[in-house]
Amino acid sequence: MHPRRSVQRVARLIAIVLASLMGPAGCVDRVLYPRSCGDGHVVAGEACFGDDIDRYDVPFTPVALRVAEFDGDGNLDVLVLGVDTERGVVAAMGLGTGDGTLAPFRDAGVTGCSAHPALGPADGDDATDLLVAGCDTAMSIYLADRAGSFTGPHTVEVGVATRTSAIVDVDRDGVADVVALGTVGDRVELAWARGRSPGQFEPPLSTVIGTVGAPLEPTSFSIGRLDGDGFDDALLAHAEDGSVLLSRGGPGGFASPERVDELPDAQGVAVLDLDGRGDHELLVVHAAPPRLEAWRGQLGRLQALRSTDIGEVAGQVISAGDVDGDARLDLAFFAADDTRVRLWLGDGRGRFTAAAEVELGTAIAQLAIADLDSDGAAELVVGAFADGELRIVHGDP
Repeated sequence: MHPRRSVQRVARLIAIVLASLMGPAGCVDRVLYPRSCGDGHVVAGEACFGDDIDRYDVPFTPVALRVAEFDGDGNLDVLVLGVDTERGVVAAMGLGTGDGTLAPFRDAGVTGCSAHPALGPADGDDATDLLVAGCDTAMSIYLADRAGSFTGPHTVEVGVATRTSAIVDVDRDGVADVVALGTVGDRVELAWARGRSPGQFEPPLSTVIGTVGAPLEPTSFSIGRLDGDGFDDALLAHAEDGSVLLSRGGPGGFASPERVDELPDAQGVAVLDLDGRGDHELLVVHAAPPRLEAWRGQLGRLQALRSTDIGEVAGQVISAGDVDGDARLDLAFFAADDTRVRLWLGDGRGRFTAAAEVELGTAIAQLAIADLDSDGAAELVVGAFADGELRIVHGDP
């Protein structure tokens, strides 16, 4: 897989994990990092966006957007989910054409009780599938059909009222599993439904990891290989008291959580690929003083990398992706309903530097960073949900 594509895939899975932790209208201003924007050459360190904006009307009340290769053709696509007064949760797909634009949106064939699906390869092909929370303790998997819609649903029982979830091969057997963090009464449980074959799952294995309400209810959840035993583990943060807990994955499910004393108190934590090499680092969000801190290695032998003061954007929503095509993860910060996005470029070792501020001229509900035209420079995919539309702000390298 191309390293830039890898960064984008990982970024899309965890951008929403971090989101809960964290001006004037008009044309988009051209923003110049100390490089030559507009010359058609992508250079590491550029954060260039011009006045070229595409607008797409959404035929329902939009709630969320997801960007991925949903039809497996190599071009990134955009899925918008929301609610319809008659049909409940609905979704529309805009297939990427490869030139940075989208085909007209059409019904994606997705319903459920949540407009915030998890993404992943549920059946092992190149098309990205969806995991959608149900109204009880079951979830639905929708398989991408390579034509811009989804087949299903395929039901998977997780035994919890899901709050957040993931499609991931926990035991590395080549078959996708479902992991769900949710509630049963006043208990918070972590459930694992092991995949037998695509669309077929074993009964869930559940572990109690807390109780509903502060301070024992986790506020951040991320999955990754953290202890070197070949199974994915769950990392949980509790914003109320700053504790970070580990629930180790194993053949019998997830173990009872244990405190991670190597990491300082944190408001949130995510497992992700900072440098585009395919391995995973930890990005920790601290509240006092507000900063991001990166760590590398396995638990028990973690190495602190770099730290970034984020005081000027503390409390804002974080989205992640590769802005300048250097395969390193970059960040975008925006306040709820603000019209500006602040782009910070990453060095691959956990330090981020403020590079550009882009005025979008509309309130930002959600944001994705994605290279829709494969020129190496990202576009900004903006959920302008108050206006009932999606906007694409094109890169101008």
